[in-house]
Amino acid sequence: MIFDTSQNVFRYFHENSQFRRGIAFIEEAIATGIADGRYVLDGDACYAMVQRYETAPAAGKRPETHRRYADIQAVIEGEEIIEWLPSDGLTIDSPYVEENDIAFYRNAHGAIRLPMRPGLFAVFYPGDAHTPGCMVSIPATVRKIVVKVLL
Repeated sequence: MIFDTSQNVFRYFHENSQFRRGIAFIEEAIATGIADGRYVLDGDACYAMVQRYETAPAAGKRPETHRRYADIQAVIEGEEIIEWLPSDGLTIDSPYVEENDIAFYRNAHGAIRLPMRPGLFAVFYPGDAHTPGCMVSIPATVRKIVVKVLL
């Protein structure tokens, strides 16, 4: 897992990597404005989803993991908490579904709370259980970009 400001992306990823492509897409989308929807950056190897939703209490959410893709997540409007912890030792709640590249867990005690707001990004790799969409203090609308990078 990586959690940092977009100015520091150069510390983590080679300039020709799909991760840098994803971060560049996020920065351009923030600068120019972008409609909600799915955007293909490099076929199935790298694509983005621009989403709008309401945050909710963390207690009602389940952590998720992916096997084939890493997530780059960045809030472009509003703020949310994404909870993170290693998936080792978690109990599977919904087994892995290959076509959606997702599994869900329960008993996520001790998660680290990442305060997501514009200008920050997080990368979640396989093994990084993460719970997006958690409210900061009250439910609020969030717009965010999730870039999926095939590993």
